[in-house]
Amino acid sequence: MKIIKLKYDKIQLIEPKLSICLGYFDGVHLGHEELILNASILTSNPLGLLTFDRPVSDFINNGKSNEIITSVDDKIRLLNHYQLDYVIVLEIDKDFLNYSPLEFINKILIPLGVKEVFCGEDYTFGKKALGNISLLKQYFNVSSFELIKIDNEKVSTQTIIKYIKQGDIKTANKLLGHPYEVVGNIKHGYGRGAKIGFPTANLDLNANYVIPKFGVYKCVAYVRGVPHVAIVNVGVHPTVGSLDKPLIEVHIPNFTQITYGMIIYLVFVDFVREEKKFNNVDELKKQIQEDLMTVDVDII
Repeated sequence: MKIIKLKYDKIQLIEPKLSICLGYFDGVHLGHEELILNASILTSNPLGLLTFDRPVSDFINNGKSNEIITSVDDKIRLLNHYQLDYVIVLEIDKDFLNYSPLEFINKILIPLGVKEVFCGEDYTFGKKALGNISLLKQYFNVSSFELIKIDNEKVSTQTIIKYIKQGDIKTANKLLGHPYEVVGNIKHGYGRGAKIGFPTANLDLNANYVIPKFGVYKCVAYVRGVPHVAIVNVGVHPTVGSLDKPLIEVHIPNFTQITYGMIIYLVFVDFVREEKKFNNVDELKKQIQEDLMTVDVDII
């Protein structure tokens, strides 16, 4: 799988007969998987996938969250599991959003060499999302697919974001088809966890990830590629000094090899409890001990 990063105004031919999967593909969820697998079965051409380097909601209010489930690097890592010849990452800005549907076709898709398109049944494109599948069919061989449902609910990025924000990690993971994961570097904190006997690593996220509902989570932390069971607090830790913005604090029992700047891949497994303010530190310590009892090694 070849990764190609292009500015939207500097498009180059990829293949003279290119099949392309269209979408933003945030989360690379089960609906995206269905689309990619169908495309890989149906096409006889080299197969690519087109995505953007950032969400459109970074530039306009389209009613969608500008928080993301997967960064570009995360997407590429997940897309490596599929039979794609190319992943094309389009670098966009606000001016790109002024492209009409026809400009998107004539300035992006045709110059790339696209002959065949695969997309979801609700796919739209171009300024104000006025482009649709009917227009694409005037220029390309198009295959569109119904959105898949799990437990009578359509699998979509916005639905998954909703569940993450509700703390319903199990449902989010079910719709994703893989665990929700964030990536970040360990940064200096206040050292309050260590003072009460539970040292934590504070995670400085590498992207504008969706922040789960404030509370305690059962997680797996990958440190230098090795998985470790972890208990994670997302929130402002009100008992020992409330913060202005949420923090992700990772506690790995009996592990002391974390250093500042180290990268951690943090996989969310389940929600344990909501964040709460305790009357004193002793109550907090007792609750953390109880939280640790819920973390089992069989989650790895």
